[in-house]
Amino acid sequence: MAPSAKRLTDMRDRLRGQGMNLVGAVDASAFDAAQPSCRRTGAWLDGADTVLLFGSGGRAAFGEVVDQNGGELQKPTPGYHPIDEWSLAVATAELERLRADGVEGVVVQPDSRPVLNFRQLGEMVGFGTVSPVIGHLLHPEFGPWVSLRVVILLRGRPFGECPPRPTVDFNPCGPCKRPCVKACPAEVYAESSIDLVRCGTHRLEGGCGGGCETLRACPLGAEHRYGSEEEAFRHRYSLFGLQRWFGRGRWKLVPRRWRQR
Repeated sequence: MAPSAKRLTDMRDRLRGQGMNLVGAVDASAFDAAQPSCRRTGAWLDGADTVLLFGSGGRAAFGEVVDQNGGELQKPTPGYHPIDEWSLAVATAELERLRADGVEGVVVQPDSRPVLNFRQLGEMVGFGTVSPVIGHLLHPEFGPWVSLRVVILLRGRPFGECPPRPTVDFNPCGPCKRPCVKACPAEVYAESSIDLVRCGTHRLEGGCGGGCETLRACPLGAEHRYGSEEEAFRHRYSLFGLQRWFGRGRWKLVPRRWRQR
């Protein structure tokens, strides 16, 4: 397959109509250079040359998932998550297109092990900036209403060279008065840390049942905020995951430096 930047543009256009409206690529060597040895692409695909990152901004993806499930989504069930299943299906179809042209690769999801740093990938492909305040990726258009869905690691460079394209001039948190921090009822965000255990405990006790007040308070991308149905769906599934983690005592196994990040 001859390298072609147009191939990536065509992929973006195709997936935008399917709700996967963020597609970016970066050379694997550039990503690996910023990762510890246990979290480089070689842990998944020996000889990887290109990293493709798929994401969704705003409400488009959820609408697609609901339509594909007949307008109704199941309650949380172990091993079932319709957005993850949809993301995997979209990425698998794209990988099959590439394989038809002789390019080999593998699909990696955010909860796959070993972990790939999806947020850093988001910065490297130009999706935005990871907030130093709340730790979320902030997109210039969609703000915090962005989900990083799936990665494809590829051998070869079907899109040509893909150097990092960080949005270096996009620093929305610098001049901001940080209404996000003030909005958090659990006071999760401190000067230099984020207490995930405090957040999880607050939610398990019934807090933030309608959605994340921190994200809602961010002035960026407010017009792209998830609808009430999507917020309720995401809350149910994340709470379900928290209940399983806390119920099994797994938070006791998480190093303190990771709990507060």
